[in-house]
Parts: sequence; C-alpha cells; structure tokens
Amino acid sequence: MTSTQAMEGAVTAPTGPPWKRRSATANGRVERQVPGVVWTLGGFAIAVGLWWLVALSDILPENSVPTPPSVADDLTGNFSFYLSNAAPTLVTALEGFAIAALISLVFGAIGSLTGLLERSVSRVALAVYCLPLPALLPLIASLGGPGEPTRITMAVLFSFFPMLIGVIAGLRATPPDIAAIVHCAGGGRLQVLRKVGLRSALPNIVAGTRIAGPGAFLGALVGEFSGADDGLGVVLVVSQQKLLVAQTWGIALVATVIGGLLYAAVTAIGRWLHVEPVESQTALTAGPGAGSLGRIAEFLTPAVALIVLWLAIIQFGGVTPLVFKSPLDVLDYLFSDPDAAAHRSGLLTDWLITMRDSGMIFGVGMATAFVAACVLVSFPALLRLGLPLLLVSQCVPQIAFIPLLVAICGRGTAFIIVTGLLVVFFPAMIVIVTALEERSRSTLDVVSVHGGGRWAALRFVRIPGSVPGVLNAARISIPLALFGAVVAEWLVTGNGISQATTTAATTFDYTALWADVVVVSVTVIVLYEIVAVLHERARRRFSV
Repeated sequence: MTSTQAMEGAVTAPTGPPWKRRSATANGRVERQVPGVVWTLGGFAIAVGLWWLVALSDILPENSVPTPPSVADDLTGNFSFYLSNAAPTLVTALEGFAIAALISLVFGAIGSLTGLLERSVSRVALAVYCLPLPALLPLIASLGGPGEPTRITMAVLFSFFPMLIGVIAGLRATPPDIAAIVHCAGGGRLQVLRKVGLRSALPNIVAGTRIAGPGAFLGALVGEFSGADDGLGVVLVVSQQKLLVAQTWGIALVATVIGGLLYAAVTAIGRWLHVEPVESQTALTAGPGAGSLGRIAEFLTPAVALIVLWLAIIQFGGVTPLVFKSPLDVLDYLFSDPDAAAHRSGLLTDWLITMRDSGMIFGVGMATAFVAACVLVSFPALLRLGLPLLLVSQCVPQIAFIPLLVAICGRGTAFIIVTGLLVVFFPAMIVIVTALEERSRSTLDVVSVHGGGRWAALRFVRIPGSVPGVLNAARISIPLALFGAVVAEWLVTGNGISQATTTAATTFDYTALWADVVVVSVTVIVLYEIVAVLHERARRRFSV
C-alpha cells in the first residue's frame, strides 16, 4: 500500500469500539466477518474448558476447584435454595439502585443547571467512590442496624458513583448549537436540560447505569455480611465455613449471572430507546484550562462541602453522638488527646499494612492488564475471543469469589496478589485495550509499509499513544485496589484498617473508627488526584 492509499484509508478507517470494527484486507476489500455470537460462544467455551482442565489437574489444592458438572448438579438439585436466597439480595439491590438513580439524576441536574456546582458535585461523588466502603459497614450497621437499612445503604453507595458520573458526562455533551437554538426561542436552562440535555445524555447515562446495576448487587451482597438473616452473602459465608465447595462456586456463579442480567437489562432498555451506550469507563476529568489553582480549588471545595454535610447530619440528623463523631472529635483523637501519640502510632501501623496490600493489588493488576492487553491487540483472534469475557467481567461481584481464592491460595501474599488480578485486572484491561486500539489505521499502515510487524506497531504506535489511557486505567484502579485490600483484610487476613475498624466497632471506640476511615479516604483521594494530573498532561501530549 502506498502512502497515498494509506492517507485515503484514514478517511474511511472504521471507528468505534474494537469489538465492533470490521476488518479490511490490504487491497481495501472487507473481509467476511465471523458472527459475533460465534466469538462469544467460543470465548466462553474456552473459559469453561480451562476451568474443567484446572479442576481435573493437580495444579491447585485438592477439592478447591470443582468440575463444571458437579457445580451444575448442585445448582439444579438445590434450585429452590439458590432462588430463595438470591431473591432478597436482588430486591435489596433494586431498591438501592432506584434510590441511587433518583439521587444521581437530581444532583446531576442541579450541577448542570447551576454550572458552578457541577465540579463540586463531581468531587463529592469522587469522595464517595474512594471511601473504603467495606470498612464503613460496621459504622453503617451501628447507625441503621444490621438489617434492611444497612443493605440498601450499601447498595446505594456501590452504585451511586458510576451513575452520577454518567449523568454529568452526558449533560456535558449537550450540543451547544442546539442549546443555542432553544435559548434563542426563549427557553432557559431548565428547558435546555429537559428538551436537549437529557436526550443527548442518554448514551452516557445508559453506560453508567449498566455498570451501576451489578454495583448495586455487589453492595447488597456486602451489606448482608453485617448480620442479615438471608441472602446470597449469608449463605456464601456459611458454605465456605462448611467447606461446601460446589455450593460456594454455585453461589458465586448465581451472583455473576444476576449481575449479568442487570447489565443486560439496562443494555436492552437502551436499545429499546435506540441508544448506543458509550463504550468507556466513566471517570472524572478536569475541565478545560484547569491549572494548579483550579485543581486545588476543586479538591478543597468538596472537602469543605463534606465537612459541612458531616456537621449538618450531626446537628440536625438525629444521630447519636456515641456513634457519629464530629471532625473536631477526630482531630482531638489524633492530636490533642493525652494518648494521641499512641493513637497515631496504631493508625500508622494499620495504614501501612493496608497501603502495602493496596499497592500490591494495584501493581499486579495493572501490570498484568497491560501485558494481556498488548497481547490481545496484537492478535485479533484472541481479542475477539477475549472481549466478551472482559465485558462480562463488569458484571462479576468480585467479593463472591473471595472464599474460592482462600481455598486456592491460602491466606498469605498469594491471596493478595490474586485478589489484585480479580479486582483490578478486568476493569483496567478494558480501558487499556480500548486505548491501544484507538490508533488510526493510516499510522499503523506507515509501520507496515516500512516492514514493521506486530511488535513494531505495538512499540512505536500503540503503546506511546495509549499512555493517557493507561493512566486513566490507573486512576480508576486506585480505589478498586483499596477496595480489594479492605475486603481481603476484612474477610481473610484479619489485619490492616479493616481489622482496626472492626475492633473499634466491637469495642464502641467510634472515634478511632472515624479516624481510620478519614485517613484512608484522604489518602486515596490524594493519590487519585495525582494520577489525574498526570493523565491530563499525558492526554495533551500523547493523544493522537
């Protein structure tokens, strides 16, 4: 292909997500495509085959991985058991999902209408996203009791962020020319929002909402660990304690199927509305021209808002001072109390353990995701087989597989590393694959014309251009790594911040609990912001 042909190809180069593009031969003819369902079924068949092979081999500890037929027999033979326990978890998830949707639409609309409040709303949402939610479970259970309120609250918290960011990102995408027409016709901001904004925002809203659906189910599952009477979370713990391996795998698969159905239901509603979801991870980005002072203002504004909200709940929310401590109580605990030095020393010890675990999870997950993404984009057949599994991974409630990892890896460093692969690997890999695939065909053709193969295209074109995407995956993965570390410490290793918060709740030392949560949350937000700054700079420098 000549350089002229390459430039002509750039004009008609296919765009969109890598799994929806049509491939072309060197002479411009479109290759006959294998139906997408064939690739999907092939990917799942390979996954089940690998599962079966591992179960029959001696690679892992004996009886830690059952064969697919044994799990299927348990599912069919105890169908009523699974159904009766899945129903309350699903109902709780739907209730939390509905509440999160209402809150997201209201706050997103307020942010869009007021303009100045939009970034503050976004940063408050980020603070919620970065909270160590499993570590908050003892606190939420102490406030609302271990029953339905706690389960619904966890479902709301787990689904709130992607939904709100989808709303905000969609409203930002309102076409300015159409909005100007509405203004010229005498319409105000409310009319623009109602007639133009919400309609143009639907692709982003659907994208955020279908991630929030499995998130709500995961939140309900986590909430059941606080002492619920029924639900998949309860029987998951019981089956692990009784060493019912097939049942544990069955519960994990049922949770995954339900998450997938929620994902598919939102996608189907979007298709019914003739909406094609935006195929990307929702993430906060800096506004145009946001410099250092702008970043500082964006960070401080929601911090002040959260403190004001914190104080308002204490003053007017009717909460008990025994449980709901004020910011001054936390400061006094860390700096003014006679035992403040001991408090700081104990918190630092727990903080270092959690940060160590989070760092291991983040590093292993990101490194493996990057290597795997490079392999997939270099071999299109592997990409087509693997992408359906990657999309399904967004529906997996990771916490459901924690007992399985314990049986396979034990309770040491290997468990932490595999948790990183489970929690960080799939979300990061989706973003990195998309970033590696978003190179123009003309640029790749230049490498091909000069005799370069897959490795040259990867080294000189794909990887340099994917730097912003890799950093975007990194900042998305920072809170996920903390989530994985907190869950691992909480359910398995029994140390770090999770152990500290659990001990504080059982001994009614709620000031220590609040101090733990505040310090960890601030740490994650600061790390997120640092990577966000690097991402913004890389986006301006490397994007093509």
